[in-house]
Amino acid sequence: MFKIILPALFTVSLCFGAEPMPMQKMDVVQDGDTRKSLGIKGTMKGAHQLSNMRAHMTALADIVKYMNSDQYDEASKVASEKLGLTVSMNSMCGNFGSKSFETMGVAFHKSADILAQTLKTKDHAKSMIALEKVMNGCVLCHSTFKQ
Repeated sequence: MFKIILPALFTVSLCFGAEPMPMQKMDVVQDGDTRKSLGIKGTMKGAHQLSNMRAHMTALADIVKYMNSDQYDEASKVASEKLGLTVSMNSMCGNFGSKSFETMGVAFHKSADILAQTLKTKDHAKSMIALEKVMNGCVLCHSTFKQ
């Protein structure tokens, strides 16, 4: 399974039909880091945002786990409930005063809703494509923004 997923980590494509582009390297070092700051470093808002990002990663891991066990309904439920565009998620995306962050976040959560619907079909190949789009949203956002 990871042989299929890992190549998806090396390209970035937007959910709306854009061509894939090379993933930007995300340096740990701050020198030369050209990502846009959301201005939330060291605040409670920052801790909350980190918690949300970690929850997203856990949800992705759970989706992969369920797909590996042919439990597509469970994977769909996680995609919808943990990653989908809920009222709460929509509100959080607009909470940082960055229109580009909000647009990217909403696109990510919408791609998770598409993933949830695709998983219901139990079509593994189509589900992998939808999962790739969700993960590419993560990569694009994290290579564009920092706290």
